[in-house]
Amino acid sequence: MKKMLLSLLVVCGFWASGWAQCKLGLDEIDEFDSTRIVSSLPVSCGYMIPSKFETANGPKIVDESKLLVSYAENEGINSFFLTIAIQEFNYESIDPGFNVLLKLSDTTEVLALYNTPDQGQFDKSTNMRLYQHTIIIPLDFYNRLTFCYIEKIRIEYKKSKRTLTLSKEQQKELQKAIRCVGTAVGLFPDKP
Repeated sequence: MKKMLLSLLVVCGFWASGWAQCKLGLDEIDEFDSTRIVSSLPVSCGYMIPSKFETANGPKIVDESKLLVSYAENEGINSFFLTIAIQEFNYESIDPGFNVLLKLSDTTEVLALYNTPDQGQFDKSTNMRLYQHTIIIPLDFYNRLTFCYIEKIRIEYKKSKRTLTLSKEQQKELQKAIRCVGTAVGLFPDKP
């Protein structure tokens, strides 16, 4: 009995310390259509890469990508989203569809998710194109992401492919952001 109580206290302490202190980037209700939007702070993912912006000491070094976890809720939408902002050296063409693939830590299969991409914008601070890919995360898949890590993300453009490899620290930070948003909207921890 004592062992069970001790393990329960450890688990509860872990839950309280791990998610009660998470910081959100946004938690607001849109005044026009009453949509609640909850968003994490951005998480840097991938490597540090040289940009096309030259300085006196060589090219400016930037994050390869940043990820943002968000949740939108109104009468017609109740969904999680993963937004990938990624720097590309060249113009890339991509259509909406199942063209973003995730490799998770709990399986060898690769999962394709629906992507709503933009056409990319020129970023003056890097002299590169910045693309934003917004992926819809189904609720059952969200629950899975709270307990396993995203190891790699592949974006399949029309003529090329781009793979982001997340370090162990980045995997943990992204999972923390996923859990943080879920906690804010009352969907994590999962209640029976």
